[in-house]
Amino acid sequence: MLSTIWDRALAILLPGMPRAIEIRDARNAMFVLAEKWPVTYGRAFQRALAFCAKAIEGKCSPSKARLAFLAAAREANVAVVRLGVHPQATR
Repeated sequence: MLSTIWDRALAILLPGMPRAIEIRDARNAMFVLAEKWPVTYGRAFQRALAFCAKAIEGKCSPSKARLAFLAAAREANVAVVRLGVHPQATR
């Protein structure tokens, strides 16, 4: 089985979640996109799903899936934070 692990993990802060979620591979990214993502439409969202699926199938590199995931985060205004940093919620 080919590896779907990314060269660098990401941490994202989804709306309404108290802590950042760490994403280390295309499988985890696909789960987050399908089950927890706040915006389930848009070009970047669809591309991220497709590239994660391709990475899982071994048809593209994990780094392409990571870049597509980052684009989907930008499109959905999902914060990408540094690992180990827990931003405080502002009101």
